[in-house]
Amino acid sequence: MKRVFIALAVLACAAMMVACSGETKKVTKGNTKKMDTLSYCIGANIGTGIRMQFADFNLNIEQMKSGIEGGLTKKANITSEEAVSTLRTFFSETMQMRQADYQALREHDSTAVFVPFENEEENEKIAYALGVDVGSNLLKSPYAIQYYWLLQGLQDAANEDVKLTDETMQEFMQHYHVVVIPQQAAERSAKWIEKMSKKSGVKKTETGLCYKVVEAGDMEKAAKNDADVVKVHYVGKLQDGTVFDASRFADKFTAEQIAQFREQYPDMFDENGNFKQADEPIEFPLNGVIKGWTEGMKLVGPGGKIILYIPADLAYGARGAGRQIGPNEALEFTVELLEVTPAPTEEAAAAEEAPAK
Repeated sequence: MKRVFIALAVLACAAMMVACSGETKKVTKGNTKKMDTLSYCIGANIGTGIRMQFADFNLNIEQMKSGIEGGLTKKANITSEEAVSTLRTFFSETMQMRQADYQALREHDSTAVFVPFENEEENEKIAYALGVDVGSNLLKSPYAIQYYWLLQGLQDAANEDVKLTDETMQEFMQHYHVVVIPQQAAERSAKWIEKMSKKSGVKKTETGLCYKVVEAGDMEKAAKNDADVVKVHYVGKLQDGTVFDASRFADKFTAEQIAQFREQYPDMFDENGNFKQADEPIEFPLNGVIKGWTEGMKLVGPGGKIILYIPADLAYGARGAGRQIGPNEALEFTVELLEVTPAPTEEAAAAEEAPAK
């Protein structure tokens, strides 16, 4: 058994319920007399993963529930970063050593039983950290969570006593993801774009793209054709300010995350703590990106900088993109335009393709 992967597997169960498109709209305890089906389904899903992956751990569920509540309400006695560090150390170091000792013991005693925790205190510590991590990750979901019912669903699943059938929960969650979340996201994105359009210095095009030119650059050399190639550095953000992508390493991660990287992968950093690998700009033709970029990159010249507030229909639309960008999500990009390479004329392209004489 590869215990090092167990925590990741369990957290994946929670991640399946998270659409990472900004923080939850609302976290409340909920009405204890009226089930909130959404929260109960999410909790039951997580609880099922816990029961399956930690079947022989006898994990302290009460401590995990306490950690989830703390993570959701931001009242946990450890930070999400501390929780991740605790879990990483336990599963990638402590658990590996115990597994090696167990395998050695089995060679002499076939009746030996694997003991995951040194004592109940350690069990409680790991269960709580796991809960905090799950709760903190759920905060990145678009759900309005009632944690009383989420924790009830988790407990019922751990006890194999879920009050809803698998079919009922599957149908509910499918409807929620396919219908409810896209509708809510579309409404939220429209309101956000309207808000951004009223910021100082922001202009709006006929398509609905909002933008603010920070530095105009050389407009005589600005892109004019959709086939023009641009070279840029950029930062992409969700509506709550979460960075989902960036061309520079330092822009992609929080200070806490970079500190963790330095600790785990010291060879990747120089003596000053800076990332060794150079940050390479991104280069692409304008007809190969989302519509908001195609239009927006013509509004600034080389050497310029622009902030784009892109409506969902000019971004990734109803399909979204990966785990971080949900359906109908409006996005923000800050772009530094370094170079523009004009597309060759049809005549130049034909001459370029013609065989040498």
